[in-house]
Amino acid sequence: PVGGVRDAAAAAPLPATTSPAEEMVLPRPSRLGGVGGVASGFPHTGEGAVAQLADIDQTVLSTMRPEVARRTYQDWALPGGVGADDWILTVHVESFQDALARAGLSSPMVTATPAAGMVTASDGPNWVIACVLIDVRATLRAEARLGWGHCERMQWSDGRWQIAPG
Repeated sequence: PVGGVRDAAAAAPLPATTSPAEEMVLPRPSRLGGVGGVASGFPHTGEGAVAQLADIDQTVLSTMRPEVARRTYQDWALPGGVGADDWILTVHVESFQDALARAGLSSPMVTATPAAGMVTASDGPNWVIACVLIDVRATLRAEARLGWGHCERMQWSDGRWQIAPG
C-alpha cells in the first residue's frame, strides 16, 4: 500500500555520501504573497516541492512567532497530519520564544535563508520527501547563527505543493 511505502521512505535515514551532490536549482515562485503570505506557484516537480518547503520554512523562521507557525501549517498542510500545535516548526519556535522569555530578552531580528535542498524519496510526480537546510541568524546583543535542516512529506494537491499527512 502507498501509506506503507511512504512511511518507510519517511523513516529512512538521509542518504550518506562522501561526494558532492548534484546541484539543485530551485525555481522561483509565480506568486509572491500567496496563501498565508507564503510565496507559491512552484512547478509540479521535485525541485518545486523543495522550493515550496523552503519558502514555508523561511516564512515561519524569519518571524519566530508561534502564531505564524500555526497559521502557516493550517494554510499549507493537508488533513491527516500532526496538527499545527505539534508541527516541528511550531514546537521549535515556541521553544525559542520560551528560552527568550526565561532569559528576559525580547524577540531578536531573525533572518532565515535557504542554503541547500534535496529530494530524498518520491513515489511518483505527486509525492516527495523534500529537505531544506536553512541558514538561521538571530541578533540580540550579538549574532547567533545555525544551520537547521527540515524534511517534510510534500504532496501535489489543488494545483500546489502542500505538506502531506504522515
